[in-house]
Amino acid sequence: MKEIHPQKQMLDLCLRLHQSNHAYYSGISEIDDFTYDKTKKELIELESKFPAQIQEDSPLIQVHAEPQSSFSSRVHRNPMLSLANVYSVDELREWETGLKKLLKNETPKYVCELKIDGLAISILYEKGILQAGVTRGDGIQGDEITPNLKTIAGLPLKLKKPLDLEVRGEVYLSKKHLLELNQRRLQAQEPEFKNPRNAAAGTLRMLDSNEVRRRKLDLFVYILTEGPVKERHSENLELMRDLLLPVNPETQSCNNIEEVIEFCNQWENHKDAFPYEIDGVVVKVDEIQLQKKLGFTAKSPRWATAVKFSAEQAVSILRSIEIGVGRSGVLTPVALVDPVELNGTLVSRATLHNYDQVGRLNLHLGDSITLEKGGEIIPKIVTRELSSQTSWQICPPQNCPVCDFPVFQAPGEIDWRCNNFDCPAQLNERLLHFVSRRAMDIDTVGPALIEQLTLKHKLCNPADLYKLQISDLEELERMGAKSAENVLKAIKESKNCSLVQFIHALGIPHVGEKTASVLARMHGSLQDLMECTPETLEGIDEIGPIIAESVVVFFDNQKNVKWISDLLEIGVQPRNPETSSNSGIPFFEGKVFVITGTLSEARDVWKDRLESVGAKVTGSVSSKTDYLLAGENAGAKLSKARTLGVQVMTEKQASEELS
Repeated sequence: MKEIHPQKQMLDLCLRLHQSNHAYYSGISEIDDFTYDKTKKELIELESKFPAQIQEDSPLIQVHAEPQSSFSSRVHRNPMLSLANVYSVDELREWETGLKKLLKNETPKYVCELKIDGLAISILYEKGILQAGVTRGDGIQGDEITPNLKTIAGLPLKLKKPLDLEVRGEVYLSKKHLLELNQRRLQAQEPEFKNPRNAAAGTLRMLDSNEVRRRKLDLFVYILTEGPVKERHSENLELMRDLLLPVNPETQSCNNIEEVIEFCNQWENHKDAFPYEIDGVVVKVDEIQLQKKLGFTAKSPRWATAVKFSAEQAVSILRSIEIGVGRSGVLTPVALVDPVELNGTLVSRATLHNYDQVGRLNLHLGDSITLEKGGEIIPKIVTRELSSQTSWQICPPQNCPVCDFPVFQAPGEIDWRCNNFDCPAQLNERLLHFVSRRAMDIDTVGPALIEQLTLKHKLCNPADLYKLQISDLEELERMGAKSAENVLKAIKESKNCSLVQFIHALGIPHVGEKTASVLARMHGSLQDLMECTPETLEGIDEIGPIIAESVVVFFDNQKNVKWISDLLEIGVQPRNPETSSNSGIPFFEGKVFVITGTLSEARDVWKDRLESVGAKVTGSVSSKTDYLLAGENAGAKLSKARTLGVQVMTEKQASEELS
């Protein structure tokens, strides 16, 4: 008998294992466990004997990995947005009504997929080879966890075709593997994971890939965002299946919303039958061209929504109230309840929002209450079941629980506030907001550092950040010389910021990032904004009387004016891209840009870059648009730009003009 060459044997065994993994994720059992294990053992033996012949896409490669010291961050090519949720059939119909209105009554078809309760991931292939896996992170950038991703048996390291593509999926831990993991943790006297999602999230972020492999994560991919994109999402799912990527078998194309509702009802009634946790159904418009027409909101795609299954409820006892104090002084009551299992998590806290809600629910300490956890991070109290004979009425406090300053309720408001500007709780929250990514973006300064510095009275307002010395930091817990240098470097670099960032960072009540952008656009400088009147502000379309009054009151407060003046004297230089000039790049000054399509960097990066050299970036193409910065798959905005005669600029051309 002719001897088979080891390389050919290894190729054959790799193919059989990849096909078996793909069949498993497609809900088909092609071979039994014994045959699978025997095939895997043969490949292990051959790879041990002939290491030079190991295939680059071997399903065993992921076994061998050195622990990492940390994860690096990676910017997503396209933002990873979350999905909007609906919680009832009526809300689902309202969502479709909104689609039809935007599509001028054109009726879309849909694809329904199970919503896996796991962790979202972006996966990049170049010429068919797996290059990177990145967590969602903040949607703009995430952790690159490629070695951990390679431990997932069902994910091919090499595609059948040498394609460049990006897919997204959900990493999860099956119920069976969670049980096995928790048994090992109990034996090691470690706490159990309460649900598969937390276990998957914790596992994927481990630095030791060998331990990740032992925990046996799984994956389903659910969308093709870059590559040979077809005309329909359903066709993209088939393409990914053909490439042996793990696509959930329980997907269905639906001709109308009634079929969508039927699919949702079917799986809500059978959700416990799956070997993994599902918490709803994802509904997507099938036709890609319609998806492009519908576009995105700031947070989510308009062409998709998550139909969440009915929220689980549990009964507990309300024991006490904990009061939080926000950066504007608002007191927020949080209910502390007897620990109870809810959605696989042991909960002991519930949100109450404000004391008005406490009154509406007629809550008393000692009451039996019903908790519900839907789309919220912590559950909420939905009803009061029974009142204990020894219950106590819940009333707003007379004094702030942190600084003991008298609290007040302004006429017409439902919130109670602490009006002490120097309240430590408010200071902590103001500082956290000031350093946050969409404000001054000082990523080396976090909650623990701020808490230590405020306790030592090193920080009394945001300006004090810029007065810190290395000696102030080195005396803190877990702060060496190198870390202290990095903190001071990041603080110094933040001095050069945009006016939008600076206004947002001030923490003016009712002024978020969008309103900050409007204020920066309508006022030439910070000084102009500080001197404006309510009438001037109310003359701006996007500004109403509440925001106008809030801005004026904020700048009338001399304590605010003092620390803002300190910031400017220290060297913080908020620039307004729309009024600043850059003599080195006059090409961009005053030009109106729209950004569309897939670029090599996130759109926010390009937006900041263009605004920093004097351009104005808007969201829609019009006759006032000077340039459309277009990447791949530009779609409807590109068509409109051509119709209106707007000049189209590629990413390469824009980079050349900036250089």
